[in-house]
Amino acid sequence: MQSPNQNHHRAINRVLRYIKASLARGIFFPYENDIQLKALSDSYWAFCDLTRKSTTGCCIYIGASLVSWKTKKQNIVSHSSSKAEYRALATTVCKLQWLTFLLRDLQVDAVTPANLYCDNQVARHIVMNHVFHERTIYCF
Repeated sequence: MQSPNQNHHRAINRVLRYIKASLARGIFFPYENDIQLKALSDSYWAFCDLTRKSTTGCCIYIGASLVSWKTKKQNIVSHSSSKAEYRALATTVCKLQWLTFLLRDLQVDAVTPANLYCDNQVARHIVMNHVFHERTIYCF
């Protein structure tokens, strides 16, 4: 923003051309939609070849409509795919919590709790284990 150059100008023009060409597209919100938050969380372990950092990705739905999505490189190098998945789950839970508060501020009450889907069994077992274990301090 402080020093735009030709590359920034080309990027803005590309985005504007894309928006102009896709005016008919959008996010569909059906009238008879249930107000339940659903989230999918995933990570790609050691995705970056230079830094070996993992990438977190999540998609959040209200009913059948996608309302939020994010992909971001994790700040810390994970020593296993389970750690990367656990960090991705933590990031997704923070976004779910924020959306829950936002819906509450908009006076939209969710009937049921949010569902969070993950494909890593070890991360799911860590999340479901309510006993605080000393090894999880050093692992995560």
